Amino acid sequence: MYLLVNSGWWREKVYEALAKNNITFCSVNHPKLPVTLIMNTAIAYVRLHGNPEMFYSEYSLANLKELHKDLLKNKSLHEVFVYFNNTASTAGVMNAQTFMQL
Repeated sequence: MYLLVNSGWWREKVYEALAKNNITFCSVNHPKLPVTLIMNTAIAYVRLHGNPEMFYSEYSLANLKELHKDLLKNKSLHEVFVYFNNTASTAGVMNAQTFMQL
């Protein structure tokens, strides 16, 4: 797996090129990257690192509900992986438990 922490990768031609090769774009919520959910294959992979403070910030219930709703809207998805990496405190565990209950 490659983590592309560079906003230059957030381009339609990149999503399409990856999809042609059956490669899922990893949507990343990171303080220095665009806040965009990209679903270019039948698999969604989302990494939540904490925002604005990386690894520490907790996501609000409203943020989690919005993400959940956006993922459910895409009927072509077969699998969804959401990775909570805001684990320098209890935020990641709490967010993951909340997300699983939505």
